[in-house]
Amino acid sequence: MTRGMTWRTILLPVLPWILAIAVAVTQFVVIPDMAADVGGDLTFTAYVVMFGAVIPVAWALLETLWTRTAGSPIHLAFARTLGLSLVMGTVLGLTGSLARLRPGVEDIVVSSRRDDGWHYWFDASRGGGSMLADLPLYLVVNIGASMLVALLLVIFVVLPWFAFVRPRAFLEANMLELHPSVVESNIVAARVMSVLLMLVFAVPTAVVLLSNAEHTALAWTVGVAMTLVGLWLVRVVMRRQVVDEEKWRTLPEWAQGRHTRGSAFRPDDPQY
Repeated sequence: MTRGMTWRTILLPVLPWILAIAVAVTQFVVIPDMAADVGGDLTFTAYVVMFGAVIPVAWALLETLWTRTAGSPIHLAFARTLGLSLVMGTVLGLTGSLARLRPGVEDIVVSSRRDDGWHYWFDASRGGGSMLADLPLYLVVNIGASMLVALLLVIFVVLPWFAFVRPRAFLEANMLELHPSVVESNIVAARVMSVLLMLVFAVPTAVVLLSNAEHTALAWTVGVAMTLVGLWLVRVVMRRQVVDEEKWRTLPEWAQGRHTRGSAFRPDDPQY
C-alpha cells in the first residue's frame, strides 16, 4: 500500500458506494423483466443485474483523475482495480442473485421456461437454474467485468491523463527523478510509456479483430509494423528514463529490477 493511503481510501469511496446502492436497487426493480425474458432480448436489463459492479467501479477509477488524496492517485487507481472490484463485484453479485427472492419473481421464471426447462438467463434444462446455482456465475461476471473495465480505464484513461496533463504525479508514482536537469527527459519517457502500454493492449485486439473479419494479410502487416514501433518506443523509454535512486532503494531488492540511466545519475554529471 502506498505511503499515506489507507484501505478506506481504496475500498470506501463515498460516491461509488452510493452508485452501488442505486445499482442494487435497480437490480431488484428490473428482475421481473429479466425473469420473463426467456429469449434473452432484454440485454441491458440483464447487464445491470450481471455486470452492475462495472458502473461504480468505473466511477471510482475516474475519480482518481481529479480527487486529491494521500498517496499517489495512480497507485490508488491500481489498488481500486483489484481491491474495489473484488469487494463491489462480490456485493453486487450477491444482490443480483438475491433479487430473485423478490416475491413473484421465481414464479415468473418457472412459468416462462420452455417445456425442457430452457431459459436464456435462468436455464434449468441442464439441471441448474436455481438461485444458488447461478450465484457463482453472478459473482464471477461482476468481479471479472469490473476488474477488466477498471484495467482498461487505467491503461487508456488514467495513465495517459497523468502522463500528459499531470506528468509530475506520473513521475512520482513511478519513482522517476524530478531533478530539473532530467525532469523533461523523464516527462518524455512517461508519455512514451503511456502510449506503449496502450499499444500493448490495442494492437493484439486489432490483430484478432482483423483476423476474425478475414483480413489476415492486413492483420499480419499491422502486427509486424506495430511490433517494430513498440520496440522503438521501448528504446526511447530506456534512453530517456532516469530513476530516483533514493526512492528506488526503499524497495525490496527483488523489486528494484534493472535500472536505466538513473543507475548512474548524479545532478552534477555534465551528461545530464
